[in-house]
Amino acid sequence: MFVSIRKELLLALIFLTIGFAPMIASADKKPAGAKDEVNIPDVVAKVNGVEIKSDTIKLQLSNTMRKGQRSFSPAEKQEIVSGLVDKEIVRELVHQEGKAVKVKVDPELVEKEFKGVMEPYKDKEEFQKALKARGLTEDELKNSIEVDLIAKKLIDGQVRGKIKITDEDVKKYYDDNQKKFFRPEAYRARHIFISIFPPELIKSTPVNELKARKEELDKKAKKKIEDIQKELKSGANFEDLAKKYSHDSASAPNGGNLDFIYKGVFDPAFDEAISKMKVGDTSDVVNTPYGYHIIKLDETKPAEQATFAEMEEAIQKHLFMERAQKKVEIYLQGLRKKAKIEVLL
Repeated sequence: MFVSIRKELLLALIFLTIGFAPMIASADKKPAGAKDEVNIPDVVAKVNGVEIKSDTIKLQLSNTMRKGQRSFSPAEKQEIVSGLVDKEIVRELVHQEGKAVKVKVDPELVEKEFKGVMEPYKDKEEFQKALKARGLTEDELKNSIEVDLIAKKLIDGQVRGKIKITDEDVKKYYDDNQKKFFRPEAYRARHIFISIFPPELIKSTPVNELKARKEELDKKAKKKIEDIQKELKSGANFEDLAKKYSHDSASAPNGGNLDFIYKGVFDPAFDEAISKMKVGDTSDVVNTPYGYHIIKLDETKPAEQATFAEMEEAIQKHLFMERAQKKVEIYLQGLRKKAKIEVLL
């Protein structure tokens, strides 16, 4: 039996290896007065004479700084910039190779991907505002999508059908890595989560302002969870309240269901609360660094060794990704060796 790898896995490999251009939906406006504290020239590199402009690098750096939960030193920022530039160099290398070997992509596929980027926006006007805020035009975005599709197609040709994972490979990996397949004690729980920083506020408020308001927002979050607790004690249904109030967008639609969780994955305060509960119990308010939770314990599982049958598919995927990654890295090294690359940082 040979492994059949889904398209999603291959695309995941490509994105991890190359680091394609960021989606416009991920960027917010930079707070007034904010500085990158890193000197980034207008042209950050040249690949076979083709200039790589700094616009994308600055945007990605701004996004990284905004998402960070701490301040970054100038040296750390410089390191981040260097990594971003290297990804853009690889992207340009693959794009140039794709053109050299005349890789083509269907215009309809470009249009489909473009519509996918537009989909999260309520209308075209909102989408155009997002483009303008990032200094992009529709044509530039479509060109970026086409570049990425060419790169995907080229890399796909280096991997697809060239990697075979046998039953013997999979079984040997399982036998040689028994400790990796030991499952610690687990539990299936639900929670109602109230974040210190509500999702709608995160979307519209600069990080420095959120930090300045942390104490005020913490008090509001605590008051909110205590009001929910009162509703529960008055007989309200846990799942209904999770759907109505919880800030955990992944579990809220399912009544707060977190599925099975291994101890040690969540914050220690969460695990400690669970350890004191019996199946069917509902906790008091539990405070973690992220906010406030009320937990309901639905089921527990003892520690156990995962069987080969349970892990076989996951091992197949792991081995494929591991070998495909190496093959792609060797291919990219070959492109680097025959190219003239100038880094101008």
